[in-house]
Amino acid sequence: MNSSSTEPRQIRRFGLVAFLFFGTLAGLGFWRDKTALACFFSILSSAGFGLLLLPGPLRPVYSGWLKVAHLIGKIITGAVLALAYYLVITPSGLLKRVFGGRPLPLKPDRKAFTYWVQREETAQPKERFTKRF
Repeated sequence: MNSSSTEPRQIRRFGLVAFLFFGTLAGLGFWRDKTALACFFSILSSAGFGLLLLPGPLRPVYSGWLKVAHLIGKIITGAVLALAYYLVITPSGLLKRVFGGRPLPLKPDRKAFTYWVQREETAQPKERFTKRF
């Protein structure tokens, strides 16, 4: 069964989770006097309750909900990857270049006869390659 199944059992399960999750958030919103958030989560919780009770007629609501969630997931994934690239990978690369040099020699060494690196440990037996685990 795939994640976008529209079977009534799957829709009911999703409705129960949505009802409980958004109902809890609505209750917290009312408790903290955040009326706008509480009303928003109450609407989502009632949609989850409707999916729990009437999975057949509300199948388009479920499909639309999944499409919106997929779009939000794409947007968040792109944003997180862009932030990780520009805030973590790029600065670490620049710091490595400024303070630590390059990890690989990019220019040929004219004095070197060969670039071969001799092994310090002994060669491994053939049995190790046939039984990997």
